[in-house]
This record gives sequence, structure tokens and C-alpha cells, in this order.
Amino acid sequence: MIRSLRQLLELTGPVERRSLGLLVLCSVIAIGAGFFLVSPKTAEALISHGGYYYMLALFALFVFYAQRVGLKRREVWRQWLRRPGWAGLGLALATACVIWIDPFKHKILFDEYVLQGTAFHMHATKEVGTVVRAYDIAGTWLPIDTFLDKRPYFFPFLVSLLHDLTGYRLQNIFALNVALTPLFLGLVYWLARVLTGRRGPALLAVALLATMPLLGQQATGAGMELHNLTMLALVMALGVLYLRAPDGDRLALFVLGAALLSQSRYESVIFVVPTAFIAIAGWLRVRRLVLSWPVILAPLLLVPYVWHNRVLSAKPMLWQLRAGETSRFSTIYLEGNLESAWRFFFNRSVELANSWYLSALGAAGVIWVLVKAWRWARDPARPPLGESAAVLIAFGGAITGNLIMVMFYYWSRFDDVMASRFALPTCLLFALLAALVVRGLDELRVPATRIAGFGLAAWMLICCFPAISRRPYTDQNLVMLEVNWEHDIVAARPGPVLLLTNNSTIPFVLWRIPTLLVGIGAMRGEQISYHLKEGTFKEVLIAQALRPTTAQGNLGVDPEDVLPASFKIETIAQKRFGGRWLRISRLIAIEPEPVSEGEKPPGAATPTVASLL
Repeated sequence: MIRSLRQLLELTGPVERRSLGLLVLCSVIAIGAGFFLVSPKTAEALISHGGYYYMLALFALFVFYAQRVGLKRREVWRQWLRRPGWAGLGLALATACVIWIDPFKHKILFDEYVLQGTAFHMHATKEVGTVVRAYDIAGTWLPIDTFLDKRPYFFPFLVSLLHDLTGYRLQNIFALNVALTPLFLGLVYWLARVLTGRRGPALLAVALLATMPLLGQQATGAGMELHNLTMLALVMALGVLYLRAPDGDRLALFVLGAALLSQSRYESVIFVVPTAFIAIAGWLRVRRLVLSWPVILAPLLLVPYVWHNRVLSAKPMLWQLRAGETSRFSTIYLEGNLESAWRFFFNRSVELANSWYLSALGAAGVIWVLVKAWRWARDPARPPLGESAAVLIAFGGAITGNLIMVMFYYWSRFDDVMASRFALPTCLLFALLAALVVRGLDELRVPATRIAGFGLAAWMLICCFPAISRRPYTDQNLVMLEVNWEHDIVAARPGPVLLLTNNSTIPFVLWRIPTLLVGIGAMRGEQISYHLKEGTFKEVLIAQALRPTTAQGNLGVDPEDVLPASFKIETIAQKRFGGRWLRISRLIAIEPEPVSEGEKPPGAATPTVASLL
């Protein structure tokens, strides 16, 4: 490729050379601005105040080029929409299966609430931040305290658009994931169809993913994993379209999609690499440089991602490391992560939301592709790769690199129900490779597609349905049960109620319930007492964890949730969640602390709402 690219550069004219020079200049500026010219503190302010408008401009530009490319192919997609045929029926059934697998609930705590909190703030203020404290002041639910979360903000941005169009509702995030489900499955079908040239293997790829419990749990949750998968499949499809007829509009759409993909998950920036390879491959096909202005500016579009990553690197508190851990990535995590990945992909019990059948066919597809690649490399003629094959190789390599990278991450044990979602890009690759291997065996007169279909039906009856009935994200999510129990009790009280919780405040902020952490509330006794007297809150509820304190199993308040002796409370509810007890009490009074003469100056300021915060 390097020799061909050198020959291509020798043939370029002055206009193309000027465009290439501008691309190099933008790359240099992007490196300087991203890594050297801006401090993490400044980068945090720039993202907080300008990130929404950056995302709005990037998304609007993507939609603009999507419209231009789509209008040129209207006869293709219009005909398919009018007569979807068996493929349309299969996609409809697959979508229904995915949505049926799991109830609509929050699955990953507190990640999903953080995403919703970010979306709420982007909707209300057009700034990027996650609300952790808010109060009803004169009829306005006013965010008081926010922070810049570590998660990319493209998905919250889309949720905020739904809020703008339909009004703020917690359910909007579920509606977005439901809408993404048929789009993702349709993209998988299209990719598998262009790879194999047959409808049967393409529908098999869709069915393999649709019957995996993990996908259903993400489609009915409030996380960003399905959005990330959809963007990955979309960018791959755009890469195929670009290679079929390389031009400025298709390349711009492809590159803008990759920029949006980099803002879908932390590690998705890795897919910028195969995007660059496919872009160059398109140049070599048409023997000229194709450089529209969005492509020239593409390096600058990645600068906000670099800033965000630097902010995260500068704040170890956001890493959420466990006790004794000092680094996010290390070789010490590799062995355990590899063992857990093997257990997840090939687990045959109902404990995990995996599909060993998908993994087995995907592994067979890996072997098939490696054999084909070895034969192709030994062929003196070396026939040119097709568009879909080139995209599969480029992005398949990036997905493999992504899998290798997360194996060094501290929280990548795929057999942990909270971390299994990190395996989804690999599952997408397995589905496409499974379609390839059954198509290849079909050409050898082995009815592989039919056999794989019968095997899938048997797997569903024996493994899939029992696994679905377990629902590990929902039925075994004890923290979620705790939060819902607290919410039910608070919502049933005549408000307004101030809640002191030992869980995150973010869910209650989204429910518009004034909330403080127990530790913060313990230091605000005077202010809480003042607002109770003034009627700001009708009552104060306190949630505290309990643990055994004697050999006989007597329960006492967890030391982290202990309140000062001046807080007089009475228990109103108590419940056990797994091995943990939770108690909710009502504040009766806060006795004044003894104050020595001269300790508090005359005319001290009266507590206000702001002082409570």
C-alpha cells in the first residue's frame, strides 16, 4: 500500500496537493491543541460550556451529508421500504425478540443514571455536565452542583434532543434504545448480506445476535452500549458504500460517522484507524485523492475527545478503582480477564447473558477467514478484495485490538454481569464471521445455513429461554432494588421531602426529589433545622445501611452512615437486600450543639437554600 500511495501522490495535481497540505496542517494543529496547548482544567471548562454545540454541529453535519448521499440512492432504499419481503419480516421478528427478552429497567448502576443526568443537564442548560444536586426554587427545578462525567456525551446528546422535542421524561432514554434496535439489526443484515451475497446467512447473523440475552438487556436498559454498536455497524456500512463509489460526499459521511463513533464509548476512538485505512483504499481505487472539507477538518473534530480523555486522566477519582488498585490498565489484570472472557464466550450454564452458540460459530468463522487469508496471500494473482471484505478486515482488526486492550483494563471480567457488555463488539464480529463460514460451507454443498438454523432453534430451547428467565441484570441487581425501595417510600410521603441517602443522589435528582448524601447532611444540621422550621421541607428522611455488630447478629448502623448525636430520628421502614440491611428513618429534631460564648459572632448570616447545598 505504501508504494501505491507514493505513486498516487506523484500523480496528484496542485489542487489536491493543497488539500493534502491543509489536512496535514490540521493534523499538526489538532495534536498541539489536544495534547499541549490546553491544560486539563481549561479543557474541562471548554467541554462543559462548548461540548453541546460541538456535538450539535457535528451531528447536524453528519445528517446533512447523510441526506445528500441518501438522495442519490433513493431508488434503492425506497424499493426496499415498499417491499421488505422475508428480510423485513425476519428483522421485525428479531426486533420483537430483542425487546421481549428483558423488562424496561435500569441495568447498570449508576452508569445509566449518570447518562440520564447528563442528558437532563444538556437539555436544560445546553452544557455538558451531570447534575448531582438540585432543588425546587420558586417552582423551578434548579441544578446546583454538576460535574463533567468521564463518559462520552454523544448518546446523552441524542437523549437531550428527545427531551427538547417531546418534553423531559425519564422514559425517553428507553425509547431511544428501542428505536436503535431495528436500525442496528437492519445494519447487521445489510453487512452480512453484502459479505455473503445470500439472504439466509444474513438472517442467521441477525438471529444469532437477537437471541443473545445480553443484547436484549441493553436494548431495554438505559445504557449507551446499543448506541455504540449501532454506530459501529453504521460506520462499517458507510465504509462499504464509500469503497463502492469513492467521492467527496461518501467519504465525508464516512469520516463524520467515525468522529461520532469516537464519542460513543471511551475505546471507540480506536475505529478512527480502520477509517483512515479505508479512506486511503478508496483513493487507491480511483487513483486520486478525494478530500472534501469535512475530511480536511477531521483531525480537529477529534480534539474534544482528546481533551475529555486528558480530564479523565487528571482525575483518578473518576477511575473508580477498587481497593489496592493504582492503575486502570496493567498486565496484572490480563490473566483474570482472559479467564473470564473464556468463561463468558463459552459458558453453557444459564448464569450469564451470553450465547455460546454464537461464540462457537464465530470461532469457526475466525478459522475460516484465517485459512482464506493464508490462501489469498500465497496466490500469485492475489485477486483484489471486495468492498465488504476490505471493511470487515479493517474493522475486524480494530475490534480485535479493542478486545485485546480491554483485557488489560481493571474492570473487564466478562463473566461479571456488570461488565459483560464490553464483549458486544466482539459478538458483532462473531455474527458476521458466522454468516461467512456458513456461506462458505454452502458453496461446498454442505447445507450449513440450514443446519445452523436448526442448531440455533435447539440452543434457544435448551439455553436461551432459561437464561432469559434468570435476568441477572434486573432480578439480581440489589442496588437497583434498594434505590427503587427508597424512591417508593419517599414518593408516598407528602412533600416536599429532603432525603439523606447513602446511595448516589443522581437518581433522586432525576425524580426531582431534593437529596443529599448522608455524610454531607450530617454536617448541615443547622441548615436542615432552619429549613424544616421555615417549611422548605415538610420532613427529612434518612437512609442508612445496617450491619451485624455483635456475635449474636444484632444490627447497628454502618460507621459511614452514622449521624451526630444531635440528630434525633425514628425508624419508619427496614428491609434486607441480599446480605445487606437498609433502614429508612424520619428526622424528628436536631438539637442545637452547645456553643461557647464568642464562638459565633453576633449577626451571623441566616441559613439560605444555597447554604444547605
